Amino acid sequence: MFRLRLCLCAFLLLATGLAVEAQQSPFFPKDTYDKLVNEISGDIAYDNLRTLVMYHAPSGGSEGFRQEAQWVAERARSYGLEDVKFIPLPAWRTSPDAPDQNWTLRSGELWVVEPKMLKLGDVRETPTSVADNSPSVDLTAELVDVGEGVDDNDYAGKDVSGKVVLAYGSLDKVKELACWARGAAGIVSYYSTRVNPWTDHPDQVAWSRVSVSKESEKAAPPVFMVSPRMGLMLSRWLSGHGPTHIFTETPEKPASPPVLRVHLKIQSEVTKPGTQGLVEGWIRGTTDHEHAIGLTAHLQEEKTSANDDRSGCASLLEIARALEAMIADGRLPRPKRDIRFWWTNEIGAELEYFSEHPQEGRRIIADINQDMVGARQSLEGRVQQVSLTPYSRWSFLDDVVASVISSLVDGNNAYLASWQNQNPAPFSRPIFAHLGSREPYHAEVVHYFDSTDHMVFNTGAIGIPGVTFTNWPDEYIHSTDDDLWQIDQTQLQRNAVAVAGIALYLANLGEADVPTLLGVMAGEARERISHDLAVGTARLAAAPAAERQAAYQDALNLLDQAAQREIRGLESVRPYAAPNMQKLLNSLTEDMKLTEINHRQRLEEWYRALGGRPAAGPDPLEKSLATQVPRNAGTLGEYLRHASEVEGPKSLHPLMQAEALNYVDGLHSILEIYHAVRAESLSAGEWYYGTVTLQDIDTLFKAAAKEKAVEITTKTP
Repeated sequence: MFRLRLCLCAFLLLATGLAVEAQQSPFFPKDTYDKLVNEISGDIAYDNLRTLVMYHAPSGGSEGFRQEAQWVAERARSYGLEDVKFIPLPAWRTSPDAPDQNWTLRSGELWVVEPKMLKLGDVRETPTSVADNSPSVDLTAELVDVGEGVDDNDYAGKDVSGKVVLAYGSLDKVKELACWARGAAGIVSYYSTRVNPWTDHPDQVAWSRVSVSKESEKAAPPVFMVSPRMGLMLSRWLSGHGPTHIFTETPEKPASPPVLRVHLKIQSEVTKPGTQGLVEGWIRGTTDHEHAIGLTAHLQEEKTSANDDRSGCASLLEIARALEAMIADGRLPRPKRDIRFWWTNEIGAELEYFSEHPQEGRRIIADINQDMVGARQSLEGRVQQVSLTPYSRWSFLDDVVASVISSLVDGNNAYLASWQNQNPAPFSRPIFAHLGSREPYHAEVVHYFDSTDHMVFNTGAIGIPGVTFTNWPDEYIHSTDDDLWQIDQTQLQRNAVAVAGIALYLANLGEADVPTLLGVMAGEARERISHDLAVGTARLAAAPAAERQAAYQDALNLLDQAAQREIRGLESVRPYAAPNMQKLLNSLTEDMKLTEINHRQRLEEWYRALGGRPAAGPDPLEKSLATQVPRNAGTLGEYLRHASEVEGPKSLHPLMQAEALNYVDGLHSILEIYHAVRAESLSAGEWYYGTVTLQDIDTLFKAAAKEKAVEITTKTP
């Protein structure tokens, strides 16, 4: 065993030699890095963005989406991508009775017509003014203020039948209480998802939608959106209060508040059946056409939606242009594997595509998604977050991504010691667009989150590891403020360089790259296992005596799951390893087990030193769940639809609900899945993923079985 560890240590020192060079990722060679930095242009990406923001494409079935997709396809062809096409798909529907339609906005405006004429909004000025799915209407009616409008008390003493209500609450709740229950004819909303909309962003007009009604329900009402400032002005006007001026007394409220009548006019078009689709293009590899690298961004968003996600779409176009240009003139060799570009209808297109083509999941080895990659980071403190995969999909992709991002962050931030070392100022390896800012690159590799296209790839039933570049927080998203003025060409360029570099590494990964890859992974794996040990021991030390045994069990589980995770990561390299590296790979996986055993011994000593008692046996629920083994039910499409309908307990974080379902493979019991998800929540931090309990996981799988997403069999203990 000593000789094994000695050999492994020597291997790690040799294999990670490149990694210890500051700023140069071993997965992003300097020659490739320099070529990409010189060719990829944030300014060209921004120029394409100027066109993309002109499309109002709130859904994959809208006319604007089809027009935008056509423009992107033409642009991709002009840049040299091969086999570019629009792949039409039916709208993603979780059940046959779900709405099946396309909605396109033609025009919309809102006026106060009594007691005076005042234009409140026009979609030609603020494209988000009409909420998605609003029907055509030409209506003149009294405006009634119902406050938030989400509680019966908001309507006490108010007659809203045949009138238009002014509200700032959730549109669907206002729809139910004002329109469906009380006969209101329409809604003027100043709803906002901002943290402090009335103080920080009073003039934003939110992009919103009213849920499409099913055939058995009443029709959706027309909804016109105004800014918080406009909403408050109307509310004060309706209450009889005039404008407030500094250094003057507030005028008395009139005995009879004024009556406001508004004219609401909307023209929209509904067609059936519902459609969507995606634009696909390829950089064809030289030898391997069965294992492509997926690059994704989504087209469907409101006008202008410059950052979310026209920035990702423009970045994809720029990556395509730059790589094709360098391949064409010989500066860059053609990659071994295909690189597959998708401009999508967010999430829905991938769900429908994989439902119709389940075999395609085996032909994509990784997805790199870009959703919001152009933010000027000095505005609202935005950070370019780069997600790792969920632990259920852990692979070498995670260490490659983390290494590349770390190298770009180091090179595009200022460090005093680096400056003292005679490196250029302000940054040692700067990436600046000609017309962009000279701000630092605030990027951070974070634990998995979803909410965008890569989540579909990470679904356990599909099984493709995927990461995303998504800036957060963002106080401009889904509003009139998401426009070109808050986009930075420099950040566009940096993110495109990072994505292109990662994609090229994956597309060329071969036997010669495996020693370095394994060296980095083995070192990082040890560090992650040690982190989980630290989490476990810290919780154990802080636990009251009555909870110490449970904390000890959590700590043991953390170590066990950490070792399993890192072994999965190492095993993901095996298809690329030469025969002479297979034995070393076996040794590395064995070393993970030995590391876990060694840490477990220290943990046991720690527990005894704290006066810990022998662990109790499993309780009845644990015994029961240890015998219950779930497997996905039906075809892939059927499973994806049924899984979308599963409602787990509200106390369980949605990401942990999805992760529990990701672990379903027909082999692991519900108890084993609980252990995996529980450890993941503790490893990342309960502040991040919430608390996972055995009862919640039990409830989740009962709900999943009820929705026919899974079938549960019983095995003999």
